[in-house]
Amino acid sequence: MRFDILKTLFVVILISLGLYSCDVLDPPHYGCTDPIADNYNVDATHDDGSCEYDPNLFRGCTDTAAINYDPLAIVDNCKCRYENVRKVLVEDYTGHTCGNCPFAADILKELECSWGNRVVPMAVHVGFFAEVQNNSDGSYSTNFKTPAGNQWNSEFGNSAQGLPNGMINRIPQNGTFPQSYTVWAAQVANLLATPADAILEMTNSYSAGSRTVSTSIDITALSDLNNGPYNIIVCVTEDSVVDWQKDYDPALEDENVPNYVHMHVLRTNFNGTWGDQVGSGNLSSGTVENVSLSVVLDSDWNEKHCNVVAFIYRTDNKEIIQAEYRPVIVE
Repeated sequence: MRFDILKTLFVVILISLGLYSCDVLDPPHYGCTDPIADNYNVDATHDDGSCEYDPNLFRGCTDTAAINYDPLAIVDNCKCRYENVRKVLVEDYTGHTCGNCPFAADILKELECSWGNRVVPMAVHVGFFAEVQNNSDGSYSTNFKTPAGNQWNSEFGNSAQGLPNGMINRIPQNGTFPQSYTVWAAQVANLLATPADAILEMTNSYSAGSRTVSTSIDITALSDLNNGPYNIIVCVTEDSVVDWQKDYDPALEDENVPNYVHMHVLRTNFNGTWGDQVGSGNLSSGTVENVSLSVVLDSDWNEKHCNVVAFIYRTDNKEIIQAEYRPVIVE
């Protein structure tokens, strides 16, 4: 009997201690734990991902070297702009039935976010994976190929190497032009660490009635360019093109994506596959040359999503020394 009383008393003591301990321990409080967020919760001990930020106050360009640096910005908006610096053309060779190609597109997006408009993007649809399909549901029926893209693909051998791949300023590495997207970031960083050899200043105008885009580009040599002649190529690209794309992302239930957003799609060239010569040969430091061109946009293209892309290159080895792009319509 005495043993039962002692056992009961011991259990009561344990329960009491347990309750006391629970009272002492602070239970977790979930909420936003970031002090700069609009809905910061001073009592929260565990962040639940609910933080909200004022986009006008906290999102902007955070790079002090950019012309649109925002001293109030806390979160970078991936839209930093730079002038009078080296810029790099990143060509993403792709196709709408290439299931691995979206991975390369993601890398290009990351590069744009890291470097702002110092990265000049262009997606070139080529080869077998860009062929139009005659499927009953209408999937993959858009022809994204272009004459210039086809000829560049033939010249540099992108689709022959297997997509996706790309080129960074059309500089070969280990004897080949096409480069895996896994090395793009390092190549871009190395090039952007060097000073610019020339500057391209671009001004665009658009006539809605005729759908004509006109561009005027001043090419200024910043050093003596003695490996001439140099050519300039001017293109039109289009962003936010919603269409079919095969995507091998394991998170997707279906690899056939009908509403994939294609970015930087090469649409046409102002001045042919290989462009026009700049000046008469070599370019002396301080020399300024102008190129003025026009092109008519196809009725299927959204002029508000189109950009003019220009790049100057050495004709002897195809190396690009400077690139630039601007929207067709500035809003």
